[in-house]
Amino acid sequence: MKNERYEKIMNILAERGYASVDSLSKELFVSMPTVRRDLNTMQDLGLVVRSHGGVVQRLSDMDGGPAVFRMGVNPQEKLKLDKAAAKLLRDNCMVFMDESTTTLHIIDQMSAYKNITVVTNNISVLQLAAKYRVPTICLGGETCYDTMSFYGYEAEELITHFGIDIMFYSSSAITPGAWIADYSARANALRRRALQQADMKVFLCDKSKFLKSGAYMLMPLCEADHIITNAKLPDELNTGAARVTIV
Repeated sequence: MKNERYEKIMNILAERGYASVDSLSKELFVSMPTVRRDLNTMQDLGLVVRSHGGVVQRLSDMDGGPAVFRMGVNPQEKLKLDKAAAKLLRDNCMVFMDESTTTLHIIDQMSAYKNITVVTNNISVLQLAAKYRVPTICLGGETCYDTMSFYGYEAEELITHFGIDIMFYSSSAITPGAWIADYSARANALRRRALQQADMKVFLCDKSKFLKSGAYMLMPLCEADHIITNAKLPDELNTGAARVTIV
């Protein structure tokens, strides 16, 4: 029940930016003390910021946190995941990569292949691809400076014009219900469009993402074609995914 309330609160804040304790109490059909406890817990988790009489959206966390911070989290584990994921690359393919720092260094391995084109909405991906002279198409749109990415209608529309052979992606959480989830609605909106275009969906995550809550559901974990992780999936998450690689 708590996770459901957290998700509803995050959805409300995504729409309005601010909500009072009184309004949340009425909309969630719970007491004001319960709302206050929820908001205090959510603030401790870094999901929201309490304000006088209510709560406001924490934009940097809704977008997954500043990219500079996320790049410094578990860097060695991310490199192991990326090397394993890169084995799925092949000549003459189009690859989509979003703003996830977990997938970024797959690009390091691309020079071993011919005629790979990267499609991305992320400036860090664009910069690293330029280092290796990997042809890259950058989707435009509304700029988020925390993640150095583009979102919105323009990006979501443009991605539909490409046939994606491989999509490498990650997220903030895999929920106890075995759903891939994130704290950014607009990042997930673009991912959904990319997933529709992708022939192969490769999801990367380290064990810190297991059994976590996320405000916005992306897809059931079992719908990924490949899962690359650094630990055995808990029983709750073993739902018949096509292939799991543990590094």
